[in-house]
Amino acid sequence: MSRFSFEGFDKNGRRISGKIDADSYAVAKALVKEKGIYIKKLISLEKQRMHIYEKVRKEDFALSIRELATLLNSGLTLDESISGIVAQMKECRLRDVYSDIQKQIREGKSFSRSASQHPDLFSDISLSMIRSGEASGTLGPVLEHIAGFLEESIQFRSKVMNIMTYPILMAIVGFFVLIFIFTFVTPTITRIFSEISLKLPIPTIILIKVSAFLRQYLLAVLVLVAAVVWFARRYFSSAAGRTRLAGIRKKIPYLGEIFLKSEIANFTGTLGTLLEGGVEILTSFNIAQDLISSPDLKQQVQKARDLISHGHSVSSALRKTTMFPYTVIQLISAGEKSGNMPEMLRRISSNFKDEVSQKATRFVTILEPFMILFMAAIVGFVVIGIMLPIFQISQSIR
Repeated sequence: MSRFSFEGFDKNGRRISGKIDADSYAVAKALVKEKGIYIKKLISLEKQRMHIYEKVRKEDFALSIRELATLLNSGLTLDESISGIVAQMKECRLRDVYSDIQKQIREGKSFSRSASQHPDLFSDISLSMIRSGEASGTLGPVLEHIAGFLEESIQFRSKVMNIMTYPILMAIVGFFVLIFIFTFVTPTITRIFSEISLKLPIPTIILIKVSAFLRQYLLAVLVLVAAVVWFARRYFSSAAGRTRLAGIRKKIPYLGEIFLKSEIANFTGTLGTLLEGGVEILTSFNIAQDLISSPDLKQQVQKARDLISHGHSVSSALRKTTMFPYTVIQLISAGEKSGNMPEMLRRISSNFKDEVSQKATRFVTILEPFMILFMAAIVGFVVIGIMLPIFQISQSIR
């Protein structure tokens, strides 16, 4: 038997809520109706608890913000718009989030304050823009900007992941192929050599020892690799780890430039979106700065922010830094003069993201033959280690 939570109205129009035990959703619905209650909401508490741990897809969240903006721009109230969003969703965590927001709004809280209770979905960027939209009465257009920003971020991330999928997949498959060769193929062939009183060449000895080690400690090796990957991911997701990773990235030839331009693209895109949404310039700098992982770039942005707080323009403040390219500063200066800096920042971000995608594609294209050569070198070593004793045996027979 499951437990259900219900909300509704009685015959006099009074709001009623409570909990009921039933074998199924249909039975619970019938039992509530028998009490003369018009059901507005009926949820299984077990499913509700499961939704707490359910992860919301970024694509679904961006689409829900886009739909909410469309409903608001069509003239509906915020409460009616959220009702429209909730009505078309299936039972899921995202629906629970919007239902909770609607409940808080009906209690008198603002949308931004209600949304702030769900920080895993509504970031500081979104909340700052929502507050600005509430203050200026332009919540619908602001939500459109947020949806566009989210969709653009998802598209860029997806593009980069698609570029990196092949080399990552190739590396994983190559690792397991080598494990298979050393653990199952090599021992079968080299077993003959250990039974013959023949001085084995060094490659063959290395091959036999590596093969024997892997056969004996294969499980330990796999556990060790998994543990290293897990700890590395956990460390590099921390603040200290991200700083360390940014320092390593900076020193890698060619890749350092890709990561720097990616950071600048994210910074300028976020800054442009915030300014376009009506957020004050210094607040926008603070929020955009928090998204930067490179400690050097973050320090440069902080320096620029301090200069802006003392009356400098954005372009003149960034001109006193050393990591922003000359073209970026010139375009921002042009945007300031034309009074269209937010759009110019977003254009800079779009151009840099395209450049990052092109450079990443070029890097992967160069990396692929090196990975193939690496695999070929290891397979070649195995072949040499097997063939050399065979040649020795054939010569001794002659």
